[in-house]
Amino acid sequence: MQIGSRKAATTGIALLGLLASGSVLAQAAPGERPRSSLGLAVVAQKSPYAGYDTDVLPVPVINYEGRKFHFRGGSIGYTLFDNEKTEVSLLAQPHVMRFKRKDTDDLQLRQLDNRNLSAMAGAAVRHTAPWGVLQGNVLAEVSGHGGGVAADAKYAYPIPTGKVVLIPGVGVNYASSALNDYYFGISAEEAQRSGLARYRAGSGVAPYMDVTALMPLGAHWTATASLRRTLLSSAVKDSPMTRGDHMDTALLALTYGF
Repeated sequence: MQIGSRKAATTGIALLGLLASGSVLAQAAPGERPRSSLGLAVVAQKSPYAGYDTDVLPVPVINYEGRKFHFRGGSIGYTLFDNEKTEVSLLAQPHVMRFKRKDTDDLQLRQLDNRNLSAMAGAAVRHTAPWGVLQGNVLAEVSGHGGGVAADAKYAYPIPTGKVVLIPGVGVNYASSALNDYYFGISAEEAQRSGLARYRAGSGVAPYMDVTALMPLGAHWTATASLRRTLLSSAVKDSPMTRGDHMDTALLALTYGF
């Protein structure tokens, strides 16, 4: 692993992905509501793009829980309905993928165009019950990068084990063909420049598994550790831009809740 400024933005995006999709550092112990918090996290991610190294970087953590507005690890929400068990919100967040040709060691990929962050907006729902937590969202791309839709659904079950709460979860992420093609497609011009085959990415479904451990350290401090493995969809795996069949993300954090 290496720590370097050229990969800082990519790793910051990895943190946003882990937090925004699962609200890892906004999760509360069973029976408690999320609260505002500040802290520091160290995150590592294996990128699906060829020639990218696994990187490790410290990143600040900010979560805010207002009466209507909330900010949870990169996502901004406005609560439409909340009855203690079910929350329905409008949601805006980045699509947590970006390709910078200068960050890859692959000479052919260095001939491709950059892919920038996309802004996504839509709706999210979260339901908490004795049998676990269900959450999901449907988001449309609104920043002019070809359009497209993404959706995510996840089930998690908090398990108290002494002072530590373990939260295993399983989920699935859907990305439409327009969204996948922007990040993993190769145009005719790019194919001519790079020597890679032209590729149009279709829609895809990517299942994932994760586990989070929460350890309260007094009335305000909480230590958090999380691991996630995402299995890449066929549309992403088949792209000449990628290597491997999965993406791993790990996080360690210390936060102060108020």
